[in-house]
Amino acid sequence: MVSCGTAAATSHAAKSVSKLPPSGQPSGTPQQRAAAEARTILGEFVPPPGAVRLAQRPALPSGSPVMGLTATAQADATGYWRASGSATALLAWEKAHISPSFSRQDVLIGPPSWNTVYALPAVPGVLPDREMNVQFYDAGSGTTVIMAEAMVTWQPPRPPSEVIPASVTEVTITALGQQPVHATITSVPVVRQLAALVNGLPLSTVANDVPCPSGTDFTLTFRAAAGGPPVAVADGPGACGQVFLTLNGKDEPPLLPADASAYRATALRIAGLH
Repeated sequence: MVSCGTAAATSHAAKSVSKLPPSGQPSGTPQQRAAAEARTILGEFVPPPGAVRLAQRPALPSGSPVMGLTATAQADATGYWRASGSATALLAWEKAHISPSFSRQDVLIGPPSWNTVYALPAVPGVLPDREMNVQFYDAGSGTTVIMAEAMVTWQPPRPPSEVIPASVTEVTITALGQQPVHATITSVPVVRQLAALVNGLPLSTVANDVPCPSGTDFTLTFRAAAGGPPVAVADGPGACGQVFLTLNGKDEPPLLPADASAYRATALRIAGLH
């Protein structure tokens, strides 16, 4: 059995037909909106009939993995329940009763735990990720512990000083791979379009301790004068899809395109390269 501490019984739940608002909390800072959204999403969890909500995190079966987002700008809201029945049966029940507003994906399948991640569309520029991980742990003796964790990331504002200046007049594009590219562009309108592409990227919220494949194979080097020292270098997408920006030799916080391949393709298209 699982040690559960103080608990309060929940009523039998009817099938949820609620529709979550697509834009989250309408006011407040992005961080406040993320915290409010996480609480709202957790409220969409439908406890199985007879489930008992636990006052604190219980002991979980040995070796239980946990799914989750790992971001530097993230709000979480978590609840735990104990219920009679097998983990697989309760997982199937949850799928049939949670709000249809969510898309879902099974991630961990097999003892000692099973889970489904339920996701809502992003709020562009404000809340990049809105998810709820519902995980069922086999606690033995015909009982299951359920964890519902709402996870919402917010987009930190990018400081105006951390952008490529309008003074750049030249850019060198270096791309490795099956079709290597090394070209210098001196058309000022094109250079400024490429600078605007980089300047339009949001700050990355990928945590420093997240394991990612390393290395980059795409670099934009901006200069204010032909053959002059670099004013800015945008290196990537690389680890975790991030673009690493250097301004006048100083490393700035990494940036994160919504789609790494699309970012690279767009840069080559602006430059008139294949």
